[in-house]
Amino acid sequence: MDNSYSNMHPNKSNVNNFNEGITNRDIHTPGMTYQHGVSYEEHAHGYDISLACQSGTDIAHTIGNVTAIVLQFILDQFPSNTFATAMPSTKIAHRQLRHTPKQIRTQPYPICVVNPRISLSGLDNRLASGSFATTTWGNMSNRFQNRSEMEKLFFDKQKGIQWLGKLNRVVMNFDFVLSFRSMTEQIRWASYLINKLPTDGGHYFDIDTALELAIPDGFLEETARYADIPIKGPDGDVSRFIDYLNMNSVFPISYRFSSGRHKDAFYSYYMTSLMCRISDLNYSNITKMSQVETDCPITFTMYCEFNTIGLFDLCVPNPGPVRLITPTDSSVTIPIFSDTFNEKDFPLLYGWKIHAKPIVKMDWGETEVNINSCLGTTLNELIDFHLKNNLKVELFLSVKLRENRCLINDGYYVDWQRRTLVFTNINYTKTYRLIVAVNHLYINDMLLSMYGKK
Repeated sequence: MDNSYSNMHPNKSNVNNFNEGITNRDIHTPGMTYQHGVSYEEHAHGYDISLACQSGTDIAHTIGNVTAIVLQFILDQFPSNTFATAMPSTKIAHRQLRHTPKQIRTQPYPICVVNPRISLSGLDNRLASGSFATTTWGNMSNRFQNRSEMEKLFFDKQKGIQWLGKLNRVVMNFDFVLSFRSMTEQIRWASYLINKLPTDGGHYFDIDTALELAIPDGFLEETARYADIPIKGPDGDVSRFIDYLNMNSVFPISYRFSSGRHKDAFYSYYMTSLMCRISDLNYSNITKMSQVETDCPITFTMYCEFNTIGLFDLCVPNPGPVRLITPTDSSVTIPIFSDTFNEKDFPLLYGWKIHAKPIVKMDWGETEVNINSCLGTTLNELIDFHLKNNLKVELFLSVKLRENRCLINDGYYVDWQRRTLVFTNINYTKTYRLIVAVNHLYINDMLLSMYGKK
């Protein structure tokens, strides 16, 4: 019997190889294979899939998203229009939102300012800290390279394409300053806040919301390559690719128009609870100038824990060389409020259907954005036909804007000749959702009449 090292350790060439799930079909030792939980026994289609691409996520976008939601939550606790100014105050904030304390005091009162501070997953004590769900295990653990803690986010059963996401438990602390002009206002609103929310730091409360998860561009390019579906069609239309993603994704995926510094982007929306508590409430500081009260602030810190995804894995059958994608480069944190969308909350007349619901986030000074990419070839041809024959496009196509769950009926219009949404009144700190509805009944009747079928 040959007891040589080679026979005792047939996988010796891989002993120190951190292969991150790259399946070697010559290796059969269970500890060295990595199929992401998908095997012949578990799935009737018999796919044996392996890691093809891995990408980090844009944590800066998540910070901005949660900041906008928490700021809106505090504003919602007060009567409408209580605060004349509401903004984040942070060195990494978007340029039109970046303010020094001196600049803040020049803004209209009352003022609500929030400064976010972040603690990434695994760095300190938090819910599920050190558990299988949120920890990356070393090679001394029997869970090493198992990756079973990763959430399944996408699965194309026909082509065997799968996304997995590494769960992170992130902590953010938000330092709030609510500034008023008089001590009377300060005390009145401090009493109101204390009675409205638990502020002793010992009681948690949840904010149920939807968070946006920015999907990295390179990761989408790899997905499109293996799926053999281009992200953009010949005319720049993304509807086919969005339909493909939503047919196979666990969570709904939306599209954001390119605008200024903003590139075309895709986002996944997932429901979660922000676990929060308020502490360090103080309303004793008053700034006077010539014995006149000029700034009477209420300050407190809001602690917030939430789940997000920190790493994407793309797995396919028989992949080529593994591609590692750089996380999205973001020099600023843009507060983006997640406008959750439910078609039941948007009733339409008989024959009308929602065609697209992309996001619109405008950069400072911009007033226009091209919406051609969400229309598609057929709708563009119908628009051209109606314009040529002096017919109203609104007969079969409706475009509405929504901001923070509220439908907006003015302040914008669509230039159909240029396929451009034009703002006449815009708030650059807001995130808008464009709702495009199509009258399929009208289109069918028109086509039947044109071809003599009716």
